[in-house]
Parts: sequence; C-alpha cells; structure tokens
Amino acid sequence: MNYDRRTLKPVWASRVSMLKLRRLYENDARGILETALLDDVGVTLYCRCESIMKASDALMGRVHCPRCETIIGFAPARAPRNFELGCSKCEWRMMWRDYHSSFQHRDLWGGGFTDAMNEFMSGWESARHPKQKMLLIDRLIHVWHWMFSEERGATRSAAPAFIEGSRREVIAFLNDLSGF
Repeated sequence: MNYDRRTLKPVWASRVSMLKLRRLYENDARGILETALLDDVGVTLYCRCESIMKASDALMGRVHCPRCETIIGFAPARAPRNFELGCSKCEWRMMWRDYHSSFQHRDLWGGGFTDAMNEFMSGWESARHPKQKMLLIDRLIHVWHWMFSEERGATRSAAPAFIEGSRREVIAFLNDLSGF
C-alpha cells in the first residue's frame, strides 16, 4: 500500500480503464495477446483487489499500516471516531475517522467477493504464461458480471468497484464485452 507522504493517508489503487479492458478483449478475440497491456490490466486489477481487501480488513478491525504493513488491531464498532490508530513498528499514527474517510464512498468493500479476489491474486502471482493471465482476468470479470449481478439476485454488482465508470456504464460495458 502506498501513502501520501504529506498527509500520511493511505493511497488506494485505482480501477481498471474500460478502454484498456476493451482493447485487451478485442485483441484476444483476434488471437493477439499484447503482453504489456495484459500485465497493465492484470496488475491494476491485482492492486485494486489488494486495496479492497485492506479496506475491508480495516472495517473488521485489522488496519494495515500504510508505511510498513503491520496489522493494527482495534474494535471499530466500539472505537470513537477520534480514536488514534498507531503502529508499534514504525510509529505511524492517524485518527480512525481520517483513515476511514480515505476509503469511504470509494467502492472498497469486498463483501462476498473476497474468495474470488483471493483466487485471482494467488493465481496472478503464480501465472507465468500470457494465456494463464488472460484466463484469470476473464474468470474474475465473469464472476463480477454473472455471480454478482442483479439477474442472480445480488443487491449490487461488484464490477463498478473494479472498472472505471458509473454502475450503469460498467454494466452496459460488460454486457457489450461479453460478445467477444
């Protein structure tokens, strides 16, 4: 995790670009696997999954220190908003309200999607061939689009947490992309 050296707040990974994702799928449909683009999309998704997992951990009382990754345990339900988080290893400090506001309203909640993210992340770490990487990306997108879609009774699609755009734009994009 990165952090802003001025404010000490964590910096969360961005979503993947629809344009890059479209180009990756269009090229793959033509039998072209552009490895630089594949790695760019895959690493962006990996970092976003990592950010979502860490923000979700924080809501469960396991804050990852943005400086050294030490886990800071606390009880968020009982902690006042002005509770000071403190890392015993590197002495980083921040109020819980400030840490929380760094990810609040940024679609950084894993919910029931953590298994799929863990599977993607561990697969990505061990994948050596471009085809393996493309399959991992495709599987993750399929899970977002199908298993966590309104058609399956989910209250909300997971895709907008990972792909740039509004919820409506992302769903339309994935519906269109599924034609490749």
